[in-house]
Amino acid sequence: MPIDTSLDELVNQLTRVKLRPPERLVKHILDHGDAAREPLLALATDFNLFDEHLIAQRLGPLHALRLLGELAGPANVAPLLNVLPVPIYDEEDSDVATALWAREVMQIIGRGGSAVVPALWEYADDEANSDNGRAAALGSLPFAIAMAGEGREEVLVEIRRRLENETSPMINAALVRVLAFLGDGASYRQVMDAYRAGRIDQYIMPAAQARQLLLSKGAEELACVRHQLWERYDEHGADRGR
Repeated sequence: MPIDTSLDELVNQLTRVKLRPPERLVKHILDHGDAAREPLLALATDFNLFDEHLIAQRLGPLHALRLLGELAGPANVAPLLNVLPVPIYDEEDSDVATALWAREVMQIIGRGGSAVVPALWEYADDEANSDNGRAAALGSLPFAIAMAGEGREEVLVEIRRRLENETSPMINAALVRVLAFLGDGASYRQVMDAYRAGRIDQYIMPAAQARQLLLSKGAEELACVRHQLWERYDEHGADRGR
């Protein structure tokens, strides 16, 4: 590619590369460092592309999202959460590009580790944000903790406290998801009591799934947050769900 190709054009090429972007293109984009964040965010959140006929165009937002995982940090949090809802809990989504984006967005946000935790709490606490965005902010916390390798107990204590007082079934489902993904067996009775009281949206977080994860070591999916870019393509692909 010409050495004078603009950053915007480099990022736009992600809508023409189908299943896996060329390593040379990725290097050129990421060599721009933090300057690449804004155009990548613009492409990653352009959901109109999911309706395009060509698969390369539909995959553009997913490629951009994955590159943002290499520029992880608090600056990614609000722009990615603001565009929700995408069906982030819908495992049967027939459109692969949308399903993979929805499944990976919390992982990509979580790659910021400890640095994004304050931003996630702030976003979740702002009632001006959509419930979908607030729920996804909470859902990103286990991935951030897994990436950081610390802070688990502090998050669990706060999530348990919130579950006692929250009235929204959707937000409660997100709170339970955090406890379940982190394998917090100590909260088992509290969580099951909340289900029996009808306080949890079971479409978002079924009781059976919560029970299984709470009584285990948590969600294996948390390991995916550590996937760097090419490992993410190898493990998750762009032509199938995982």
